[in-house]
Amino acid sequence: MSVEAWMLAWVDERESELVEFTRSLIATPSVNPPGDERAIGLVVRDRLEALGVSKVEELAPEESRPSLLAHLPGAGSGPTLMLCGHLDTKPPGDLDAWNTGPWDPVIRDGELHGLGSGDMKAAVAAMIYAGGALAAAGLLAGTLTLALVADEEAGSAKGARWLAEAGHLHADAAVIGEPCGVLREWEAIDLISRGAMLFKVRVRGTQTHSSISDRLPCVNATVAMGRLADRMHRELKGWLRCPPHPLGGAGPTVNVGVMAKAGIFYGMYPGEAELACDIRTLPGMTRESVEEDLRAFLGRAMRDDPELDAELIVELFVPATEIAADHPVVRALQSAAGTVLGEAPELAAFPGATDAYALQALAGIPTVAAFGPGFLPRAHTPNESVRAGSILEAAKMYALAAWRYLSEEGS
Repeated sequence: MSVEAWMLAWVDERESELVEFTRSLIATPSVNPPGDERAIGLVVRDRLEALGVSKVEELAPEESRPSLLAHLPGAGSGPTLMLCGHLDTKPPGDLDAWNTGPWDPVIRDGELHGLGSGDMKAAVAAMIYAGGALAAAGLLAGTLTLALVADEEAGSAKGARWLAEAGHLHADAAVIGEPCGVLREWEAIDLISRGAMLFKVRVRGTQTHSSISDRLPCVNATVAMGRLADRMHRELKGWLRCPPHPLGGAGPTVNVGVMAKAGIFYGMYPGEAELACDIRTLPGMTRESVEEDLRAFLGRAMRDDPELDAELIVELFVPATEIAADHPVVRALQSAAGTVLGEAPELAAFPGATDAYALQALAGIPTVAAFGPGFLPRAHTPNESVRAGSILEAAKMYALAAWRYLSEEGS
């Protein structure tokens, strides 16, 4: 039996164990905010050690926010591959909207339900069992690192970003296990992690007594903001410069009014309103270019509407990242997927942002932005679920891809 066949059999023999471990991760709350990964970190560490992965570092900017780096050193001088997953989840939202409890991992009709099941505790479990398979097989020329990190759901300042800025992340390539399906499972190997421009537009009007608004010249900031929001929704995307990209699809995504606030109280004519927006960017779109485009759009809007007084406030820009389609780790994933799924998924761009920014832009590690079980539209929603069988598929593909990228045979 070849080493690869032996590893696949090793994972198959532990399918029920793998699913039960995923259930234990879901049953361990790691909601962010407020953010506390200590309990789930203990569950992960115990299982890693039970599977023979004993070299585990716990690193944290503060006590309640640990990330784990588990290392499986090779016997030779081959490359280092990092498999990365986050331990935290979004809050569950309205508990009455859940058919079963967010932390009650129920399998129904082949789907494992629970908070974080697809985003991304199934992938974390699969990565850990892939590490176990490689630990049992041995013979690696390179090193496998599992980066199981905190705080991804709130921006990574206490997770991958902190680890990168502190100099703790080192690898020749990385794969992040975010759910890569939008319309179907295993839809794509996502080479691009789209960036984000988060900004507000502050609109100023006339704050005065509301009883005289029809008697004196004054501007209702709420109404002015509404007119501007409608125009932004219809026209802003056309103002954004985006260099052509083979994986660019329909271009950037513009979300107008993800938050809005206006006015003070009854009896007061609104003198200020604020509109929060986000743009999901593609490679080649820089902070400078997007800001120039936004200012040009607002300038035109104010020229067309003399009552409009709008100010741009840029809050955050995270650049997009991209790994080359012919990178050896991409080829290893395609090959592994072909073995397990029967064919390799297409290459694409992940719709959102991932920890690829921290790994690639800050730590300099070429990173596959997303390749993991589950559907992205189910993430951050009540009754989140992942197909139980996809956890096994993920563990097999991670193990095979790592072996082919790292082993003497694979090199």
